[in-house]
Amino acid sequence: MKFKLVISAALVAAVGLASPAANAAETEKLVVFQDVPVIVDHPDPDFESNNTGHVFFFAGDLRNAKAKKIGEVIGQVTTFDVTLDGVAEEDRFRELVFNMAKGQIVVLGASQYVAASAPDFANNNAAVTAVVVGGTGDYVGARGTVTTKKRANGTYKHTFRFIE
Repeated sequence: MKFKLVISAALVAAVGLASPAANAAETEKLVVFQDVPVIVDHPDPDFESNNTGHVFFFAGDLRNAKAKKIGEVIGQVTTFDVTLDGVAEEDRFRELVFNMAKGQIVVLGASQYVAASAPDFANNNAAVTAVVVGGTGDYVGARGTVTTKKRANGTYKHTFRFIE
């Protein structure tokens, strides 16, 4: 019985150590605004889009709350339609790099839009949260999330939440 208690205590300790999100505290918040992006379709002019993976690339200037240019974001989005369990959806994989004077922030994420819950689901621009996977310069070792929301004027608001 004593042996089982020791193993149980060790497992609880290991789970606590292996779950940094449970122990991590938000240490910094950064909000940047993106101008309307310049969208570039697939670089191969012979590429025909279908539901197996349409790719487009974009870039946009980044600004602070005072509208001063502070950098740019470049990204790639791969979109595909899939039906799972009889429900039509569109999935989008995002790869983003935020280039700013003090370094880069690299972000990866995906979003899912279900046809039944959005009338024009292929063009749905609901807020999406992605993971910060790292960075350069002042952002080396960055961890956290960024929530991106398209605004009515076609610009975007990116809210970063960094954790230690």
